[in-house]
Amino acid sequence: MLTIYEQIQQSIDFIEARLGDGLTARESARVAGMSLRGFHRYFPALTGYRFGEYVRKRRLSTAADRLMASDMNVIEIALQSGYDSHQAFTRAFKKEFGSPPLRFRNGPGQVPRTRKLDLVGKVNMGVLTKTLPDMTVVCFDGFKPNPEDEAGRRMQAWLEANPDATGSHRIFGYNIDPEGRLAHNPDNDGYRCNVTIPEPSLPLDGEVATAVVAAGTFVVTSIEGSFEEDPPGTWITAGWMRLQEMVKLNGLTVHPSHRWFEEWLEPTTPGLTRMDLYLEII
Repeated sequence: MLTIYEQIQQSIDFIEARLGDGLTARESARVAGMSLRGFHRYFPALTGYRFGEYVRKRRLSTAADRLMASDMNVIEIALQSGYDSHQAFTRAFKKEFGSPPLRFRNGPGQVPRTRKLDLVGKVNMGVLTKTLPDMTVVCFDGFKPNPEDEAGRRMQAWLEANPDATGSHRIFGYNIDPEGRLAHNPDNDGYRCNVTIPEPSLPLDGEVATAVVAAGTFVVTSIEGSFEEDPPGTWITAGWMRLQEMVKLNGLTVHPSHRWFEEWLEPTTPGLTRMDLYLEII
């Protein structure tokens, strides 16, 4: 199973190989192995760019590099960068960098450019390491007898009622005790779903509880299974056991807090449940 980072990286690699061609979000979503809706949700959530924005910035940044490193004429660079006319390219270039192409070529060339993103880095035995920033989230709690279902129902109702506030959100869940503190017992009293909120949507109306999840460095792996075929979710327990074993094999140290998350993701097959598992390390 690929993590969400590896899925989006596949689409980034696809985009980078075709910057001079016609690119569509649908093609990139297919390469990532997700629906178009899921792609439009997760691509900006993980990269900080909307799909079209990333393509435009990378095309223009690559064009800027060519301007500085070669004597190619502007129309050649425009065509190689996916533009069909000198005029369209010049307008876009000036808007991005503040000067037209020829003036840019003759200038100092120190204007910041958008570089290819690497969301994955080094992967060891199916486990990658990611640093999550501080995240402002809306919290939804559920308690026995069906804590995950209750938290999920409350969360889904709020998401459907507030589509403009959530944007390219992510969902991180974990077990909690009766007081709402992180719990490590699989037979948990409660479960909390944290929905990330884009900064422009803040502050919210006060009808829901918000919190800040502190930044940290985590090892991440992906799992997928069926609650219908395996109601107790032993495939989740097996995933956590495998992740902890990979931590040991890679010589990593679990953070004393033992903080962990489950990121709920779009499944590769309808009817299955898929998530990325996060365990904080030092």
